[in-house]
Amino acid sequence: MAKAPKDFETLSDTYSVTSVIGEGGSGRVFAVKDSTGVTYALKCLFPHLSTTQKRKRFKNEVDFCSKQVHPNLIQIKDSGLVLWDNAKAPFYVMPLLPATLRKLLEQKIPPAGALHLFAQILNGVEAAHLLGVVHRDLKPENILYDSEQDLLVIADFGIAHFQEELLATAVATKAGERLANLCYSAPEQRVKGASVDRRADIYALGLILNEMFTGAVPQGAGYRTIGAVVPEYTYLDALVDRMIQQAPDARPANLEEVKKELIGRKNEFVALQQLDAKRRKVVPANAPGRVVPVRLVGVDWDGGTLTLQLDRVPEPGWVQRFQQPRQNYSFVGGADPPAFQFRGNIATVRAHENLAQEIINTFKQFLDMATRGYQEDLDAYAANNAREQRRNLELEVAEAEKRARILKSLKV
Repeated sequence: MAKAPKDFETLSDTYSVTSVIGEGGSGRVFAVKDSTGVTYALKCLFPHLSTTQKRKRFKNEVDFCSKQVHPNLIQIKDSGLVLWDNAKAPFYVMPLLPATLRKLLEQKIPPAGALHLFAQILNGVEAAHLLGVVHRDLKPENILYDSEQDLLVIADFGIAHFQEELLATAVATKAGERLANLCYSAPEQRVKGASVDRRADIYALGLILNEMFTGAVPQGAGYRTIGAVVPEYTYLDALVDRMIQQAPDARPANLEEVKKELIGRKNEFVALQQLDAKRRKVVPANAPGRVVPVRLVGVDWDGGTLTLQLDRVPEPGWVQRFQQPRQNYSFVGGADPPAFQFRGNIATVRAHENLAQEIINTFKQFLDMATRGYQEDLDAYAANNAREQRRNLELEVAEAEKRARILKSLKV
């Protein structure tokens, strides 16, 4: 094969190769600099191995990773085609994160840090699942590490299964196709014609969780358990055992179940997530909605009544916060916040003709004050709801443990 290109050009920039970072079965990863001197990683398929199926998978990966914005999923910055060995090869550009979870494992992660990092892995994989993507090749080498932000990022969605409604070019991995690293693949991935879904990722995550504490990947019975290495984390062994069951139906159905188990053990860094369907964005499960500001768009005065037209109908909670503000305020002519009456997108108040303009000016201040106050209400509600959810999960786990202890001591 001819030498690799030295420059990769897209519609928006040109990237110059500075070194080779690594190489896999189907492509090579380069360190490159853009026209401003910023360094990135660039992944390019080998032209002689660039089959139609691999190119479609590559496009799926580019489409998904360039549109999502989750901090624990790799973000593709740019992409294009390059002439390599008289053939066009697809490539994409992403942040350069030279460290991987594998390197962290080789350095031995402290137990407290292991759970903190594992929570980030869960967030990234769960975000992909919520967006309709199953990774299917999770392993420490595909989890990148940003040391500056202490952040783990899931990468390499090259053989991921994308839901057809997410990407029109979705191509499922052929039945029986071997993965790059069978060590972390679920049993069903090794059976021709078997169905592979998100539970295959859960299986791989169970192996990774055990490895982060013990340095060993479970293979069959008698594997090295977490409790044998770090007794205070013995409770994780039951979770690992569920996650790596041979039968997919015996594993947790989704990562929300895994997270609830960890939250119930008072792991404060673990949080549930949900998909904001309107924005196609994964957010914390208790994330409050963002209040859209209410603006004044028209005024009228007739017979001592000032009528103010708003650009939208405000929420009942917003109206309540307008009429019952917590902040200090000043007003004129008796037009304090409780004096305003709301009906749809119209507000009215009694106003002397000489004070009408001043009342309008203070009303606009009250609008901003109400929006801030209502947002604070939503934030407080969300925080309380999250705390209550955690307390309930902790009580459920404690009750389940109590029941297990009692049943263990009972005899027929």
